[in-house]
Amino acid sequence: MKRIIILLIFGFAVSVSSCNSHKNEDITNIMDNSKEAVRDIIGNNAFLYYKNYDEATDFYERIMGFKSVFEFEGFAVIFQTTATSFITVVNDNGRGMHTSDEPKTIAIALITDQLDAWYEYALLQGMDIRNPPKPLGDTPHNGFLVTDPGGYILEFEHFAPHDENVRFMPLLNASETIFSEPELMTERPVGLGFKASIYWLYHKDAKAAADFYRDVMDFEMLVEQPFSDIYSSSRTGYIGLVLDGVGIHNATHEKAVNVGFMTNDAQAWFDYLENQPSFELRTKELFHEEDGNGNNLIDIVIGYDPDNYFIEIDEYLDVEFNKDIRNVLEMR
Repeated sequence: MKRIIILLIFGFAVSVSSCNSHKNEDITNIMDNSKEAVRDIIGNNAFLYYKNYDEATDFYERIMGFKSVFEFEGFAVIFQTTATSFITVVNDNGRGMHTSDEPKTIAIALITDQLDAWYEYALLQGMDIRNPPKPLGDTPHNGFLVTDPGGYILEFEHFAPHDENVRFMPLLNASETIFSEPELMTERPVGLGFKASIYWLYHKDAKAAADFYRDVMDFEMLVEQPFSDIYSSSRTGYIGLVLDGVGIHNATHEKAVNVGFMTNDAQAWFDYLENQPSFELRTKELFHEEDGNGNNLIDIVIGYDPDNYFIEIDEYLDVEFNKDIRNVLEMR
């Protein structure tokens, strides 16, 4: 494997049962499918970096109950959080694009209708809880924060019917909840699950960030909150743009995260993004990730958003190595 992009290349892979196909169709119908098909986004992935790789993988697999769906042994493993959103745990051993010493300028919201049960489970597991959930009342959402073993923030969050969420709720209601699978070695009860995920990002220039994700990435804004906005990206994956100075984090130039997207056509994204002034490409042409025998596995676009978030867009090619990922992504 090549050094600098090994961690970029994962898609993810977890099977979603066929009984959810009608819900998937509902979400597709609800979302504004205005982007060109060749520039589709079919999944979200956040790459996080850890000094203690074994501790981090144990947390996400045994404690959180997420299924490992793709792995470079000893270097990185992808966990499914919802139907189309994932977290990749990366070993900070010098092979990745970031180090775990950089600011953890991301928060990952895991959306559930079982907030109280998750809070009880978090207490039982001795998770590093930053704050307990407050009563929902008339507010549009509530939740609690957990710090993972590497210092990243997870937000267990529930969204409720509210004027602020009027465009968001149909999508959430149509999203299937992903539960822990019985064969996993996990403490998580089989009846606990998540249905969507939001990657909260923190930018110094709110307008530049909004212009990029709305106009360049063609994401649709669904929720306008007092200090942040939520944009759709994949069926159960969302991007949240937070005003600097008012969120969990302040904006930083360096950040220990890659924000990943999956697609059916990386070349189409490359051809498009190379002409976008607000997106700086990291490589002069499409990057091809190969295995140790020189077989091409993944085509990758890698570059930077207006505030230096590393953005990657990955296409998992039709080879045996990618079979599980392609099945989950329902790649054509």
